[in-house]
Amino acid sequence: MNKETVRQRLFIVALLVAVSFLGVAYGMAAFKLELWPYPLFHDAYKAAKAWYEKLTPPDRYKTHLYLFRTPDTNSGITRYNKEKAYNGLTLFTSGHAQKAFLISMSGQIVHEWHLPFSSVWTNPPHIGFPVSDDFIYWRKAYLYSNGDLLVVYRSVGDTPGGYGLVKMDKNSKVIWKYAEHVHHDVTVGSDGKIYTLIHGLTKEKIPGIKLEPPLLHDSIVMLSNNGQEIKRLSITEVFRHSEFSSILNLPKQSSIGDLWHTNAVEVLDEQMAEQFPFLEKDQILISMREIDTIGVVDMDKEQVVWAIRGPWHAQHDPDFLSNGNMLIFDNLGHYGRGGISRVIEFDPMTMEILWQYSGDEKEIFSSGIRAAQQRLPNGNTLITESSRGRIFEVTRDKEVVWEFISPFRAPHDNHLVAVVCSAQRFHPDDLNFEFSNLNQNSP
Repeated sequence: MNKETVRQRLFIVALLVAVSFLGVAYGMAAFKLELWPYPLFHDAYKAAKAWYEKLTPPDRYKTHLYLFRTPDTNSGITRYNKEKAYNGLTLFTSGHAQKAFLISMSGQIVHEWHLPFSSVWTNPPHIGFPVSDDFIYWRKAYLYSNGDLLVVYRSVGDTPGGYGLVKMDKNSKVIWKYAEHVHHDVTVGSDGKIYTLIHGLTKEKIPGIKLEPPLLHDSIVMLSNNGQEIKRLSITEVFRHSEFSSILNLPKQSSIGDLWHTNAVEVLDEQMAEQFPFLEKDQILISMREIDTIGVVDMDKEQVVWAIRGPWHAQHDPDFLSNGNMLIFDNLGHYGRGGISRVIEFDPMTMEILWQYSGDEKEIFSSGIRAAQQRLPNGNTLITESSRGRIFEVTRDKEVVWEFISPFRAPHDNHLVAVVCSAQRFHPDDLNFEFSNLNQNSP
């Protein structure tokens, strides 16, 4: 081998070493500074990881379907003061199944609805590869007086998690279905129009938003009474085109790209609007957990007309009250003894807290996610403590006068209770359908 050949080979080896070194150096810099092609590999990695997790679902008893280990195995009705409670029927949904139950004050199931997602959509047009029915539940149910039921299907282990909205009759037969990523809440106005929330995954950068894509992005949707979409409004855009646009610059809590986590919709009807002179009928109250904010959206003006942040954290279910106040479930805003949660009634103009319920050392009150409340006609408050599988009623003096503990437990661990997703009390005269009386025993 001549000297020229040796020099050429040494040059090639040196060149390869130099290129390899530069490649490693650039790779390290690309990862650190997120230079090209980092976004391509990063997105591909995240997509592959999400796909793997979807194909290998976790133990359902270690997901948000079951959140809390109860200290004992008591279930059903554990307290009931007939003289002080608002006697009626209670509708609730549970994380253990795609079912809704209507129970008496003594805990008897008087009616039950059951409709698996796979029976509604065998080939869902809005979800390419849905998770199995074991990982789908009803996040919210809205009951009509004739027994028809609106239900929000929600999944765990998938993104977006909203799986659709269905209206069924009292016998759980589909009346219509809305194939969109509906999540968290649904309500009906006095004119029969339906309001709900949808979310979608966007990979585009949203102007003015600090979080990087991909992001879950929320919208309010208005439907006709037969399930036809009338209008949808982006939560980001209704803020952007209002005097409250600065809220878009608030730092977000989410580490998983859930931009607003809008979790409630409520319509201000004509009768209630008289108590809120700064608002108008048919405007929509919404709650955004990620920024500790509630606001009111005018669907015609397509903008937010009122918004506040208060002494709550990661809140759910703000309600208009007939006395002009508001009621809200404060999931993580209680810092004293007795648990992390509280329910507060406040004046929306002065922000003064006029009443609150929180736990104590003997009776912990804690629900980090979900949860709700309902002010009853007799002044009591029905509280859904989702994480602990508990529904209970308290008086103005904070006495518990009715309590129901979910009997639905993990088969291998009777202390692990299914979450109660939503609950609502009805006066028997408000319901005019024949109950099925599926089970006269306590559930």
